[in-house]
Amino acid sequence: LEAILGEGQRLDRYIQNLLDMTRLGHGTLKLNRDWTDSAEIVAAAVARLHKLFPDLRVETPMPVEPVLLYVHPALIEQALFNILENAARFSPPGEPVRISTRNDGEHLLIDVSDRGPGIPEDQRARIFDMFYSVSRGDRAPQGTGLGLAICRGMIGAHGGSVEALPGDGIGTTIRISLPLPPPPDPEQ
Repeated sequence: LEAILGEGQRLDRYIQNLLDMTRLGHGTLKLNRDWTDSAEIVAAAVARLHKLFPDLRVETPMPVEPVLLYVHPALIEQALFNILENAARFSPPGEPVRISTRNDGEHLLIDVSDRGPGIPEDQRARIFDMFYSVSRGDRAPQGTGLGLAICRGMIGAHGGSVEALPGDGIGTTIRISLPLPPPPDPEQ
């Protein structure tokens, strides 16, 4: 029964990814923006990740001050979840995934780092292409190659960007950069 449930959930994620990709491709993805604390988005994505990877350790040092974003919270959470799911799949057992956020004044930068095998430099830009997946030795193909393409589309719809940063030979860091709007006017 657990295997049936797991496979059913996996198929549901694939279907949702295909639907999201179709909406992005046809320009019908609607952004229902709201003011949201970035820490809430991170916490929601991590909670979803723990349902799939209950033993995974996730380190999430957060800024002391809240960072408000004017975004579609569910879409940003989904984009972050897609990156976290990849990091969890590539992380060696017992190694944590780290999410760090910082405000550079104009953007919120969210870095997701793992300690997996890393991504060769010549493949870093391609990982965001539809249906592209980096082959890693005995790693069985586990995805559709849509997760990061969808992530790029969702973040791009908000005026942000996503990129794989150069590593030190161990692990991968994916950075989401989201523009920071002026704070909401309390008078409105």
